[in-house]
Amino acid sequence: MVGFTVNNHALAGRSILVVEDEPVIALQLETQLNAAGARVYSAGRLRDALYMAEHPALSAAVLDFRLGGDDSAAVCRRLADLGIPFMFYTGFTDADTFRHWPEAPVVSKPVESRVLIDAVAGLLN
Repeated sequence: MVGFTVNNHALAGRSILVVEDEPVIALQLETQLNAAGARVYSAGRLRDALYMAEHPALSAAVLDFRLGGDDSAAVCRRLADLGIPFMFYTGFTDADTFRHWPEAPVVSKPVESRVLIDAVAGLLN
């Protein structure tokens, strides 16, 4: 995403897991979150995401629901078990899919940087 700016550090000192299997989208998310002061850990595969969910400094997660044919339900369950808030950043819009995680916001791709940052910051409050 060219030309976006984030003027504050709403996520300063926070560690955010990004689970996204499309490299360009993952890079955009990482760039946006870094601009808001976050440290970003990225995973493009389900097994990597499950491993990274265990990171002790993790503050929150941004998940694509579909990962190359798999869904991220196992990651959602693990994050929930660990008490780590998460949100979905996805093109998948079937509301029934997300009913198991009513506390997790669903943001449809693409979205403006400010909306993404506000959604992640909202997870942390």
